[in-house]
Amino acid sequence: MILVVDLRIVPITPARLGDLDTLFARGDPRTCQCAYLRLTHRDYAHSSPAEHRDLHHRAVRRAARAKRTAGMIAYDDAGPVGWVSIGPRSEFARIVASPVLQPVDDAEVTSVVCFVIAPRARRRGVARALLDAVIAYAAEHGIGLLEAYPVDRGGERAPGAELWRGPRRLYEAAGFTVAATRQANATARPQLIMRRTVP
Repeated sequence: MILVVDLRIVPITPARLGDLDTLFARGDPRTCQCAYLRLTHRDYAHSSPAEHRDLHHRAVRRAARAKRTAGMIAYDDAGPVGWVSIGPRSEFARIVASPVLQPVDDAEVTSVVCFVIAPRARRRGVARALLDAVIAYAAEHGIGLLEAYPVDRGGERAPGAELWRGPRRLYEAAGFTVAATRQANATARPQLIMRRTVP
């Protein structure tokens, strides 16, 4: 893996929403607009990409009014190159409604839910840099516990389209550990819930 050099990572603000639109302009992000986990299955299926975009933009603005951020955006010399979405677990309706992702305990967590990496910068360490930036942001803003819901294929290589939640190894390298392992049924692939305390 060739690491990205001169990567600049900053919290998303309403002023940077145009850069997010640029990053999301192709592939699955163009349709999802980082709204998949913010909506229940039914609501997502009955809404358009434009409505998804509007929902996400409103989430960014709402976070800014609350003096926090809804994610981190990364830039290289050519422009926006990466994104990670974060927020209070309660803001992600699909997680709240999921029987598999029910809370591990009563702890207040900030969820790390989605990565988008520009095609030109994949496999160059952008996701790890974004996750490190989230941990640093959490430490600076009094966030004590991060939670994630990674893809775990048990050593199998996962298709790129499945990696938007991040692979298990990404979180392990950043100090996350498994807090729970859940299955929807006996034949379903296990779903991990991983956590990291922030000193």
